[in-house]
Amino acid sequence: MFKVLLIWIYVFITTYILGYGTLEFLTGLSVMQRKSASSGKLQKYNIRFFESYIFAGLIFANIYAEIWSIFGGVGVHANLVMLLFCGVIVYHYHSDMFDGIGLCAHKVVASKFALVYILLIFVMAYGTSHGIMHYDSDLYHAQAIEWIEKYGVVKGLGNLHLRLGYNSASFALTALYSFHSVNGQSYHVMTGFFALLLAWQCVDIKHLVRRKNPVLSDFVRLAAIYYLFTIYDEMVAPASDYFIGCLLFYIIIHWLDLLVLHEKNYAPFVFLTFAAVYTTTVKLSAAMLMLLAIKPIVQLVRTRKKDSVVPILFSVAMSLMISIPFFIRNVILSGWLIYPFTSIDLFNVPWKVPKGQAAYDAKEIMVYGRGYTDVLQYDMPFSQWFPNWFSQIGNLNKMFLILDVAAVIIFIASVLYLVISDKNAKAKKTFGVFHLSHRRVVSLADFLLVDGVLIASMIYWLLSSPLIRYGSVYLWIVAAVVYGRIFILLFTKVRQSLAPWFYGAVMAALLLVIVIKGSICVIEEAPRFNPVYFFEQQDYGEYEVAEYEVNGITFYYPVEGDRVGYAPFPSAPTKETFVMLGDSIRDGFGSIYAE
Repeated sequence: MFKVLLIWIYVFITTYILGYGTLEFLTGLSVMQRKSASSGKLQKYNIRFFESYIFAGLIFANIYAEIWSIFGGVGVHANLVMLLFCGVIVYHYHSDMFDGIGLCAHKVVASKFALVYILLIFVMAYGTSHGIMHYDSDLYHAQAIEWIEKYGVVKGLGNLHLRLGYNSASFALTALYSFHSVNGQSYHVMTGFFALLLAWQCVDIKHLVRRKNPVLSDFVRLAAIYYLFTIYDEMVAPASDYFIGCLLFYIIIHWLDLLVLHEKNYAPFVFLTFAAVYTTTVKLSAAMLMLLAIKPIVQLVRTRKKDSVVPILFSVAMSLMISIPFFIRNVILSGWLIYPFTSIDLFNVPWKVPKGQAAYDAKEIMVYGRGYTDVLQYDMPFSQWFPNWFSQIGNLNKMFLILDVAAVIIFIASVLYLVISDKNAKAKKTFGVFHLSHRRVVSLADFLLVDGVLIASMIYWLLSSPLIRYGSVYLWIVAAVVYGRIFILLFTKVRQSLAPWFYGAVMAALLLVIVIKGSICVIEEAPRFNPVYFFEQQDYGEYEVAEYEVNGITFYYPVEGDRVGYAPFPSAPTKETFVMLGDSIRDGFGSIYAE
């Protein structure tokens, strides 16, 4: 835990500086500024939330690590150059930057919840120090990260092991902060770091007592709190599943907070759209999240009219800057723009994973997500595989899926209301329950956009590879948004009759639930307790391996099963499914099944 905390301090410092420089630079550009309604002059957006700097810095650091990996291993040298960037930013912005840190620190210390924020650091660091290692982390995550640490991205790595062709941006970020060449161990602390930031964001539910009315983001926070409990014993693993869960909750909570505040400036929504693009590079199942860009585009067109073209093109260019390193890495690793999907076939390179293998891999992913292991079940119609899949997802997720089906109907009814209410007074009276009027309520149009994007994300996940391990996030968040709005509707009817102590009682009940869930976590933790982890972090798993040589280079494969962990490097689950493209592994790998 102690070493996790030390690395987190370094992560906090570097990401805050990088994020501060990034956001200050972007908000200082005229294309990211809004025209004042009164004076007509451009106004710079002032960042509302301190954690925005941290998240912006994480995205910057991740893109930086991806770009660096294209040219070499991501290790000490990458960190030294990153620190040089940080030094330049501090030199340029040091006065305002330190003022911002001081103001934030003062607010935290002065807050009644200061101890909660501090306690969460230690609680999440302890969870990150050890736990249950994700199966896929010992299957290929650890090896993928080690390749990035030592060599960067290597041509045709997917031919050594098909899973190494999977490219998640989170692996590059983990490698950047792994300190593998400093202490002899590759640390994997970034999943827990993302979880910590989300936990801090969830603490803001405390404002319910002051506001004396719930807002839509409160319900998403409740779902996020439950999610953090579910991943607590597994966030030691650098699995992209947990990164995307934390990112999805962060973006939606932050987006809804801005809507509740009736933010008129398009800049923060553009920045969150960039975060959605980044999230897609972590896991492709988040692709529908980019539809949130509709709102800032509409805002730009309305506020800047003819001048909106340049800001929109600039935003597109920024989105490409975020995604292009991801696509370049894809092509180098597998020869495909988006591996393992073969519908976009643009490159004919010697290290290309054969189309047949890539297509088989894509089918295997889809079939596995549906609960089958036989790829021949790929063409099974929805009416056949869905009942079997539904029976295996657990009672809680079954309940949420049923609620989500109803939520889709509510969404359609809300759209109908929005379309016809202005023209039909009778329809407005009939469907008026979907419209809420309160200064703290998200407008119907904004609600429908968020809800529609989340429903689209859920359907995309369900029809592609509905693995409940990470897809449960989509089930929970759709229900939280839709039924949260319905609850707020009902709440507004009785708000005036509620006693002053009601809100405190709600928070006390929530605290009781957290204590109960925390107690369960402690009970489950007892068999795994080891005082060593107060200082160290649990390493990847160890497995018995055999070895063989190709071109004088030793490779490893497991004696049993398909996992090898981190230490036996380079390794793959099976023996010799590749050919070397040169005398060194830096030259890359081809497939023995090359077409």
